[in-house]
Amino acid sequence: MRSLLLIPLAASLTACATIPEPAAVTLTGTVAYRERIALPADSRLIVSIDDVSLADAPSVTIAQNQIVTAGQQVPISFALSYDPAKIEPGRSYAVSARILDGRGRLAWITDTRNALPPPGQNIALNLVQARR
Repeated sequence: MRSLLLIPLAASLTACATIPEPAAVTLTGTVAYRERIALPADSRLIVSIDDVSLADAPSVTIAQNQIVTAGQQVPISFALSYDPAKIEPGRSYAVSARILDGRGRLAWITDTRNALPPPGQNIALNLVQARR
């Protein structure tokens, strides 16, 4: 009798185990700006993917990565992993970047909308100097 009870349990566990988890997708790209101004060694680059579908509501961050530049200068390469299940058809997604100085003040930022490219495609983000 006990073995008969275990058969449906084993079957349900097997069914659960065969459902594949969605693999993370990695967005790669570069961040740069035109001016010939060196970044302070303690700067931080922040790259984000946001759902920007609703014009009258705050965007929703899907993924974000922070990179300490440690003296590295532009162009700076980045990789940002995200869950493709969070990308819904019919919605709008944007990639943005900003660079903060060592005190956490905004120094550089993207000022145009950069659409999230299809998986496997790189993106080049151009930043402008923030006004203080």
